[in-house]
Amino acid sequence: MVLYRAVPPDLYLRVKKGLQNDHVLSQYPSFHDTMHESFEIISLNGKIAVYYYKDGTLTIEGNEKDPLFHRIIRRSINLFQRKNTFE
Repeated sequence: MVLYRAVPPDLYLRVKKGLQNDHVLSQYPSFHDTMHESFEIISLNGKIAVYYYKDGTLTIEGNEKDPLFHRIIRRSINLFQRKNTFE
């Protein structure tokens, strides 16, 4: 599991849009009052779950041995770094 804190909504939407461009997202209802949105990406090695909370916390959960999980983490880190470069 990878956890990012203080992720603004615009950055979360960029991460989500980037993932939508490359993968099919299975949106499902948020089960907690603190959660804003959640979805899954299904891969051959399992599923990767993405949770975005109302406090700005972004959590990505998946199989640590899944190469897709690592690609998604790298991609999100790159988006965060680009965002910080322009601020």
